[in-house]
Amino acid sequence: MKDIAQLLPNMREVLIPIDKSDASERTIKFAACLLAPLSEGVVEKIILLHVLGVSFIEKMAANIDTRVAELIKSPLFKRLAEEYISKEIRPLLDEAEKILQQAGVKCVISKEIIEGDPTKEISNFANKHDIRTIIMGRRRRSAIKERVLGSCSYAVTHRPGRHTDYIVGQEEIDLEHCPVPKILVPFDGSDYAGNALREASGLARAFPEGVVKIAVLYVVESAYLGKLSEKEQEVLKKAREILLENGVPPEIVETELRYGDPAEEIVKAAEEGHFNIIMMGRTGKSGLKELILGSVSSRVLHLAERPTVALVSA
Repeated sequence: MKDIAQLLPNMREVLIPIDKSDASERTIKFAACLLAPLSEGVVEKIILLHVLGVSFIEKMAANIDTRVAELIKSPLFKRLAEEYISKEIRPLLDEAEKILQQAGVKCVISKEIIEGDPTKEISNFANKHDIRTIIMGRRRRSAIKERVLGSCSYAVTHRPGRHTDYIVGQEEIDLEHCPVPKILVPFDGSDYAGNALREASGLARAFPEGVVKIAVLYVVESAYLGKLSEKEQEVLKKAREILLENGVPPEIVETELRYGDPAEEIVKAAEEGHFNIIMMGRTGKSGLKELILGSVSSRVLHLAERPTVALVSA
């Protein structure tokens, strides 16, 4: 049987981008609850990252007046920027570190401040340092707006390579009573869905016995109603076997079959069962291919508001 670290190879280092938003506050609390049991033996380092976005005046300076551009390069402007970092950003990072430590996180926590476009720089930082797990919040936007205007979460989840991304939902978290992790894993028998089951197994074993429930959901589109009965049972049997082989106690494993639109049924099951995490394997399509062809994982990400959605790349 694989140990927990082998089941969670992407979580050796975890990147948590933070800013001054409510979404970021929820992200830190979620990360604290999730990572505390993993911070001895699995997670070796957590990086708290703040990206100083390029301001409107900087972007427009070249078009307004060369004197403005010169001002930005001046010692005065740099001093004002340093004061802002000292008074606003470093305390933000220190408070995030404090929340993690108070929740029981014991691994190394580092704090980084970089400049640039957050949409690009978060992914660039992860790629440069070979960080394969990112936990981040997201503001509610429509799928169309995210694709047209861009967003940090969309850019992060579509970066190349093998990685796991936790996009934290709207659920409020009380650190005095961390939510019992209830994990929903949509499974269709594919290898990439199997990757999600493996990571879910690692999480289940990391938490104290009895506090995790894993439900495997297989959704068959309505057009196939009544035509795949044998396959349906085989798929659910395979999923259960994967979890048991990876050391998940059988008493916390449930399986369910539903018919309908996959993304809609996944979100409905998560809400009805009060699951904290929807953990999905994804095919690794590029952002352009997902825009043209569509993706169940992307639709779930946009439809699910309360639970956190974890995307495991193939």
